Amino acid sequence: MRISIVYTAVTNGPLTENYCARFAATFREFPPGVECEIVVACNGGPLPKSTSLIFSGMSAKMFPRVNDPSWDLGGYFDAARGPCADADMLLCLGESNYFHKEGWLKRLVDAWENHGPGMYGPFASNVVRAHLQTTAFCCSPTLLKQYPIRVCDKASRYALEHGEQSLWRRTAARGMPVRLVTWDGDWEPRMWRKPPNILWRGDQSNCLWWSNHTDRYRDADSKRKLNWARSADRPFA
Repeated sequence: MRISIVYTAVTNGPLTENYCARFAATFREFPPGVECEIVVACNGGPLPKSTSLIFSGMSAKMFPRVNDPSWDLGGYFDAARGPCADADMLLCLGESNYFHKEGWLKRLVDAWENHGPGMYGPFASNVVRAHLQTTAFCCSPTLLKQYPIRVCDKASRYALEHGEQSLWRRTAARGMPVRLVTWDGDWEPRMWRKPPNILWRGDQSNCLWWSNHTDRYRDADSKRKLNWARSADRPFA
């Protein structure tokens, strides 16, 4: 299986160099567990040399592109049509993602091999509607290329994530699996908020990796944590 990771890096973004350094350091400390290639979607053009050097030794391919209003999703779509078009699995990662335990990618591959090609991710909630967060998800490049709605602004970006015709709902409607994958299992949509220590619950250690969403919950006061958890745990819709 050819697995491509598309990692987002916003050229000259205020936190990009720190995010990239954390991503690369934790990737090395906690290996994915299976072979993969890394494509860095440089949103806004070529990265500064100080940022691109962070990926030295990782055999990462730089993929400069415009930083359009589709934000991170534009990089995923372009990669699916470009350098990752021939991949079997495309793992799409926003720049705040980082790792805390070895074998995180192997867990996704295990779920993929058990259930078949579909859409999988480590973060799910029922905020607005049930959805897998698009800050981190995997699918085939073909699913992205076949998405029929042009993602061109904030509204269409979030429609793809949690709209009534979102990518995950379209994938499920085709009879393909859509699963939340954690360290202790993989879960169908109506079970996404059942496992312990997932996004916005407990110590979040059951998440395959972490991101700015888990960090903000970790650092929030008890009242905000409760509000966020209640929002994420609302009835499935």
